[in-house]
Amino acid sequence: GELIIREGHYQYNVHDLVRKFGSSLEIFMPFVIEDRLNKLHDIFNSTIKRAGYKGKFFYHYPMKVNQNKEAVLPLVSEGAHLEVGSVNELSLVRKLWEGDAVHHNIRVLCNGPKTRSYVDLIFHMWEKQLRIVPIIEDLQELDVFKEFRGDIGIRINLETKVKSRWDKKADRFGLTAEELLGLGKIRNFKILHYHIGSQIELGEDIIRALKEAVSVYAKLRRIHPSLDTIDIGGGFAVPYEKKRLYNADAVVRRIVNTLKQLAEKAEVPHPHIIVEWGRYIVAPAQMSAFKIVSSKEVPKGLARRWYVIDG
Repeated sequence: GELIIREGHYQYNVHDLVRKFGSSLEIFMPFVIEDRLNKLHDIFNSTIKRAGYKGKFFYHYPMKVNQNKEAVLPLVSEGAHLEVGSVNELSLVRKLWEGDAVHHNIRVLCNGPKTRSYVDLIFHMWEKQLRIVPIIEDLQELDVFKEFRGDIGIRINLETKVKSRWDKKADRFGLTAEELLGLGKIRNFKILHYHIGSQIELGEDIIRALKEAVSVYAKLRRIHPSLDTIDIGGGFAVPYEKKRLYNADAVVRRIVNTLKQLAEKAEVPHPHIIVEWGRYIVAPAQMSAFKIVSSKEVPKGLARRWYVIDG
């Protein structure tokens, strides 16, 4: 059969691409991620405007999702910021920064365990005027960054547990609410961050976690006037299977309204909002084509045939 990809006045026949370049073949469609990012910005910004919400929205692309330049460059050109989880990913950002491939106002969040080389590179990039924000994930890291002069974030390990494709019973990352509130004043504390799972199955779980995070945020804000942002992390699901999932419009509307109501009830300013929905933006923008090398029937199976491919 034939499968046609259309982009503006251009069209590509996948079968022709495989005949020309061979298989296995990864096909990437930057125009799809540009479109999805722009739509996400539009959804958040229009919802914020309608709700009279005072905070701003920022999208940070988690580079672990796809580190290829075909994914990263279209996103940053459309206004995405970045999130990294290792010295390897930050090294890629360094190359982009030194090559003037990213806009001057880009902000980079640094998650993940802070190895010595990772810490050194964070300090180096801050000295190079990159807006870089280490996200503290345990008490030892807090001590490591006590001399850091830029903004910092802290990850909270929420008690809320969600149903996700890859469930985790425990999380080594982050501080408990009790630990956070007992630390006293922390210099340049800017972002409260959390991550509750990947491929979250229920939209309601996103809101449950947000409510817990906002209750802690409000208490922390009274101690740290510099704190003005909540980063709700990633986990927004994409339909790998045929079952229906929640949609971005409904979830964004509930995120903004929940934040507005709870912040006003706690008498704190509306926080800025960060999301790191990488899979949601990138997954529909790429496909892989393989050649079937051989096949055989499946006896009494749910499928009819096994296929061996050149992948």
